[in-house]
Amino acid sequence: MPLRFAIRSLKARIFLALAAILLLVACVVMVYSLLAVRASAIAAEERSVQNVLRMAELAIRSEYHTLLAGKVALVQERKARFREFDRVVLQTLAHYQALAQQGRLSEAEAQALALAWLQKIRPVGGEYLLVFDRDGVALVYPEPALLGTQLSGYTDFKGRSVVAAAWDEADRYGETVLIYDWKAVGSDRLVQRYGHFLPYRPWNWMVASVGRVDEVQGEADARLAQFRAELARSLAQVEVIGNGAVFVFDGQGQWVVRPSAANGDIDAQAQAALRAAAGNRATARFRGQDGRAMQGWATYVRALDWYVAVSAPEDALTAPARELVTRQALVFAGGLLLGLLLAWAVASGIARPLVRLGQYARGLAGADFSAERTQTMPAALLDERQDEIGELARSFASMETALYRNVRTLLAVTGERERIEGELGVARDIQLGLLPKVFPAFPERPEIDLHATLVSAREIGGDLYDFFLAGDTLNFTIGDVAGKGVPAALFMAITKTLMKTAGESCATPAAAVRQVNDHLARDNPNLMFVTAFNGVLDLHSGALRYANAGHNPPLILRADGRCEVLRSVSGPALGAFEDMDYTGYAAQLQAGEWLLLYTDGVTEAMDGEGRLYGEARLLAQFAALAPQGSAASLIRALMADLALHAGGTDQSDDITLLAIRYLGVDHDKEQT
Repeated sequence: MPLRFAIRSLKARIFLALAAILLLVACVVMVYSLLAVRASAIAAEERSVQNVLRMAELAIRSEYHTLLAGKVALVQERKARFREFDRVVLQTLAHYQALAQQGRLSEAEAQALALAWLQKIRPVGGEYLLVFDRDGVALVYPEPALLGTQLSGYTDFKGRSVVAAAWDEADRYGETVLIYDWKAVGSDRLVQRYGHFLPYRPWNWMVASVGRVDEVQGEADARLAQFRAELARSLAQVEVIGNGAVFVFDGQGQWVVRPSAANGDIDAQAQAALRAAAGNRATARFRGQDGRAMQGWATYVRALDWYVAVSAPEDALTAPARELVTRQALVFAGGLLLGLLLAWAVASGIARPLVRLGQYARGLAGADFSAERTQTMPAALLDERQDEIGELARSFASMETALYRNVRTLLAVTGERERIEGELGVARDIQLGLLPKVFPAFPERPEIDLHATLVSAREIGGDLYDFFLAGDTLNFTIGDVAGKGVPAALFMAITKTLMKTAGESCATPAAAVRQVNDHLARDNPNLMFVTAFNGVLDLHSGALRYANAGHNPPLILRADGRCEVLRSVSGPALGAFEDMDYTGYAAQLQAGEWLLLYTDGVTEAMDGEGRLYGEARLLAQFAALAPQGSAASLIRALMADLALHAGGTDQSDDITLLAIRYLGVDHDKEQT
């Protein structure tokens, strides 16, 4: 038999697959045995090493927390002293001011005496006292040459002006503590300082007790150096097998605790391997300077950037693995030969019925499943074989029957789906036809500029908007039905019709939403509801009356650029409960001011990571985009920003926007 035909035949492939499996199993077992022996040989020592590392790490972490607590306590003590001292200073300044108020001194004399006194004193535990005014002009400073000069050129560790940051945070919180870079007294060299800033507001003075950061850090460094010496003495007494060593080094490779003189094998390459092992919680392997194979373990103390490590030679741990692998290789060679013979026999028995199944499957590939059957499964495979191959043959026959049935079902379902999609398209056109969609809506009324848009999450949705003129007033509505699809669309159509009827007949928006709520709640077996906002804008005066039935709060952009949120809620959503009272509210629009209404599909639009668009972003975009153009351009810009936020993510809810700009009345034209 040619080699090419033998390899392409199913029997040959099964044989080769079984042979490959046997070889793979043999190799895996041999490798596993070697690794298992090595692991068992070093397991006990590794456990003891890990215990040593844990004890050292716990000791280091405990001492670090003690050092950190001491440093924090020292800083808090200094801050408390500064705070108490500064309050005494403010009391004294108040005394000077009281003398001026009593007429015993002029205001200027009182301030001059106060500054002279401040120049002489020094804060408890601090370096000097600093006083400057709102403009950052130095009033008290240890260097007389700088008195009367601007101090705004110095910044804190966040990059802010020290003067501006002190006044800003003191205005908000009453006092503040800053860490910043400031020139040394008598020198232009910048040093880091900290200060407690407390304003004396009657004179617009900022009083600051100043201390040096390096004094606090110096005490912490001294305690750390003492701990390092104690750690070195403790680790020197720990014994590790094979003349190993326990040592500590930092992230830059500098020694914290050196290994003993008898263990000079730890170089930069070994440190790099130990760092990697600490990050992966693994064993590090490296060569000593004399060529010996070494193993090491390390743990990382992130707070101090220290690596605590143990290293030892691995010579005595690998010999048992080599002996076991040699014996197993002989055993597996004999077993592999016997396995190959059995594999050939098994491959021959499996291949014959599979060839017949393959021929039957090729016939299925060209079958027309929409017509009658043209072939049947051989009885020898269906009835005579009771093993897995017989089960496979019966599965093929069952699959063929299911294919014929499912193809016919699919054809019927596809036709029905196309019919439903056509009906939904017609329903969407009808739904959109209920809404005003001709813009500009009222070109004959120059008092307003209005535009709206609605984008459904499905073919049809539950959002709605409407507006109409009633004399010199604009009646407008926006709503959001709970739910989506056909039920929400029907409820939306009913709500829209009821709202327009109520708006034409009721005197106030509150009365209109009360009437609509009663109609919806009275015949509502499915307990559906709709949030809605109804407003009436007087086109002559700009007076706005409105009622909010649980809807998202509209936004007003004032002429001075302020953005207001109408958070007043008149009552619950419409349709939930009958005989509910709704409170009416009012607002005033000036010429050029905007009103933006929206549904929760805007603020709850999500990007690919599930982050919401949010009210804050809508406020920012509204304030930035509205002054730049018309209502139509504002709606387009907001929709573009929503699309940018979503980034291609599927829309999860209906989106509706309604923008109204009140332009006011031209009284000259009105009189003419």
